[in-house]
Order: sequence, then structure tokens, then C-alpha cells
Amino acid sequence: MGRSKRTFDNYSRHVAALALHFGKVPTELDPEDIKDYLFELQKRSKTPSQSYFKHTVTDCGFC
Repeated sequence: MGRSKRTFDNYSRHVAALALHFGKVPTELDPEDIKDYLFELQKRSKTPSQSYFKHTVTDCGFC
């Protein structure tokens, strides 16, 4: 797979959170749903770290 176990765990956790948020599997989402979700994540954080946000997007393969 070419990625560390930790990267895979992070990826899995973010994808699971996305699925729980919408109540459906991520493959049933459209790009606008994902953009809205990422925007909400950034708004929800008291101190949205750009680094964390980039890792969330990258680890999940959202972009």
C-alpha cells in the first residue's frame, strides 16, 4: 500500500467521521457535500490549524 499504519488509521478515522456525519457511505456523496463538510470542520474548530486541515483533506483523499 505504500503508507504507514498510522496514515491508514488516520485515513480510516476521517472517512468514518464523514460517513457518520452524513449517515451514508462516502461514495454516495457529491463534491459539494464534501466541501460543506470540510468547511463545517474548519468552522467548528476553536483554532483551526491549517496544517490539521490540510492533513484531513489529504489523508482522506477528498481532493
